[in-house]
Amino acid sequence: MGTQPVPFAQGSLFGEADAIGYGSGQVYDEMVTGQGRLRPQWQTFMSTLGPLDADLMAVRWEEARRLLHQNGVTYNIYGDPKGMERPWPLDMMPLLLPAHEWKAIESGLIQRASLLNAILTDLYGPQTLTRYGRLPPAVIHADPGFRRAVHGIRVPNDVHLHYYAADLARAPDGRWWVLSDRTQAPSGSGYALENRAVMAKVLPDSFRHCQVERLAPFFDTFKDTLLSISPRRDRTRVVLLTPGPYNETYFEHVYIARYLGITLVEGADLTVRDRQVFLKTLSGLEPVDVILRRLDADFADPLELRADSSLGVAGLIEAVRAGTVVVANALGSGLMESMAIKSSLPTLCRHLLGEELRLPGVASWWCGNDAERAYVLDHLGGLVIKPAFPSLSFEPIFGALLSAGEKASLVEKIKRRPWYYVAQEQMPLSTAPVWQDGKLQPRPLVLRVFLCATPSGGYMVMPGGLTRVSSEPGRLVVSMQRGGGSKDTWILAARRAEVAPAQARPAIATEPTPAVARPAANDLPSRVADGLYWLGRYAERSESAVRLLRASQSRLTDGNTPGAGAQLRPLLTLLASVGMIPWDMTRVTEAGGRGLRDALYSAVVDPEHPNSLRAQILRLHRTAYSVRDRLSMDMWRVVTTIDRQSQPPRIRLDAAALLLRMDDLMTSLAAVAGLEQESMTRGPGWRFLDIGRRIERALHTVAVMRAIRVSALDRQDEAVQSASLAVLLELGESVMTYRARYLTTVQRTPVLELLLADETNPRALAFQLAALERHLTALPNHGAGSTGDPTGGALSIVAAARGSLRRAEALRSSEALETLLDTLAMSLPDISNFLAHAYFSHAFARSA
Repeated sequence: MGTQPVPFAQGSLFGEADAIGYGSGQVYDEMVTGQGRLRPQWQTFMSTLGPLDADLMAVRWEEARRLLHQNGVTYNIYGDPKGMERPWPLDMMPLLLPAHEWKAIESGLIQRASLLNAILTDLYGPQTLTRYGRLPPAVIHADPGFRRAVHGIRVPNDVHLHYYAADLARAPDGRWWVLSDRTQAPSGSGYALENRAVMAKVLPDSFRHCQVERLAPFFDTFKDTLLSISPRRDRTRVVLLTPGPYNETYFEHVYIARYLGITLVEGADLTVRDRQVFLKTLSGLEPVDVILRRLDADFADPLELRADSSLGVAGLIEAVRAGTVVVANALGSGLMESMAIKSSLPTLCRHLLGEELRLPGVASWWCGNDAERAYVLDHLGGLVIKPAFPSLSFEPIFGALLSAGEKASLVEKIKRRPWYYVAQEQMPLSTAPVWQDGKLQPRPLVLRVFLCATPSGGYMVMPGGLTRVSSEPGRLVVSMQRGGGSKDTWILAARRAEVAPAQARPAIATEPTPAVARPAANDLPSRVADGLYWLGRYAERSESAVRLLRASQSRLTDGNTPGAGAQLRPLLTLLASVGMIPWDMTRVTEAGGRGLRDALYSAVVDPEHPNSLRAQILRLHRTAYSVRDRLSMDMWRVVTTIDRQSQPPRIRLDAAALLLRMDDLMTSLAAVAGLEQESMTRGPGWRFLDIGRRIERALHTVAVMRAIRVSALDRQDEAVQSASLAVLLELGESVMTYRARYLTTVQRTPVLELLLADETNPRALAFQLAALERHLTALPNHGAGSTGDPTGGALSIVAAARGSLRRAEALRSSEALETLLDTLAMSLPDISNFLAHAYFSHAFARSA
């Protein structure tokens, strides 16, 4: 027998809401009754929560915030300069729904999903509903969301809606109503999963004691559904099609793809050949069977839909028509998001399903119908006016808030284009408690619930959902884009025996089900390979910038260090050569010059400076964000730490603080390199990341040698030569190696041998070239030496460079060294160009 719930006992509260200073107002409140008493499920929850101490709640919130930050949970807000990757707003108080109430919601939503799917099957097929007058033809023909290009295409098992969501609101009488349907590409389930993961860690006792239903079985069923609709039964490939990193819910796309163990792709990753969709991978084109679409249908195929779209896949509809690929949700399913059809749903439910609609929608009137329009115009003051179709985007208009002139203007607009407008009854939203300013406060809420089709037919409801709360009391527009927050949604089991055991399923890409073959080792999308390659380059470029800036700042700060003044000269030259400071700063005679200090400070923290350290790290972070589905959680946490450490300070840092910041950055960048080497499997993803790092380090080494004019050092006086060589050893992180190996003063030839020709030194040019040769040889279809093969061309450059470094006179003769460095500066960038053409852009044809 499990532990029985203990009675609610929290000091002298006795279940009274007044004791915690909570007033719910005149609407239905999820926590308290009209008599001001806590509802039964909330009494159980509060008994496990403990005292509502502000300090304790602040600690819990900080734990949740840190978990969200570590997991990189973000939400992008369009048009807001601070909106990109905004931290996900999670409230500490869940929404609690008892089992009996949830069963009614579940039954109503399963019926509604079946109804909407049946309507789609008719409208994209025989269209009997419009032919026999059960639905006005204008409802679909006036809607830009009706996709004529897919009319007549039969979808497997007549399932158009593989994934569906409904936004629910509770009326003052306690009944749940449907505000809107999400049938295009429903979002939010990934955030609901993350909310659950965080809350289960922050409030483990409450979660366990309240017997909360688990979410994992729902996603297991959804994955099985995706596999079951594949045209092929062997080696099925499912991909999630995302608009890309700038989409508002990109985090969720990454999260769901990893959780389900499917490939995250953008439109450019796919191509259509002979009416079949293929994924562009390093090893060639791989067929795609199922596309889980998170891209609006408008943008899915520029050939038959929006010609100006670069997000979709040209020819996708033809592949769907041929039956070689299945898209979930089916293209055109967004038609059911139309508000114009809502008033017809009760009648259609009786006709198509032979049942009454169990979960009603908010009363709606489509102005394209004469009788409904007349009612709207007569009752405008008590209604909310909304766009009839999703493509007609405008803010809800509350008739009660309009002046006489504004009402007259709106009436004219409705009469001019009546089919554009729908009116809905204005319904007060129920409220739920949020923890804010050290106390519980009521906020209006909307609950989004998710359903998926099952392999055997019918629909399954996720036992939970994404609860969104308004940003302020009384605000009836609940939206994350407008500053709203979110809650975890707890469905409480009726009996302990009903609670399914938790399934161990990490939020990362997992082993495919036994029926699905493991992908090939070279099965990496070209775009991802490109992103990982540049991630390696930006990580190395940022590390080089830190070393250079730190060395310069330390000598500028402490001029008493032996040789500091002389060593600052070559360092300033290097800074100018990479565009971090103006060239005229290299002629500053006093190390304490304010202009030089300002220039160095800007080179560290100024994001508007194109070559600053901050600008480099921004590039690093953006690139990592674009391939974050391929990065471990530890790697992503380090990347976000680097971004946070490099952000411009609110007040100017002094010299010591600036040096400490760069020390911290160096440690974090070293952690990235360590995770690359110790935690990534030696597949093509790691290989391209390391190729990027090796190429960048090789190019930087050559650039440093040329900027210091190392080939002419033997013609400089001893002080200049010694200072330059000391700088080279420090930037090459080889000071201790040199001292241990040579036990002598710093001399030109040994330094050059250590930094250029020593294949055992991880910082030496020769080491980078040897690693590049190994990587290039291991790439798929490298075809070394074949005519016109780009990888063979890259290998030839590497082989020639290694051969030049092995010649004894290359480092001893000033003329030979200068020629070698010039040649390398011109030839090494071609390795990057060859790789881009061969593996990223597919400009060269390669054998299958």
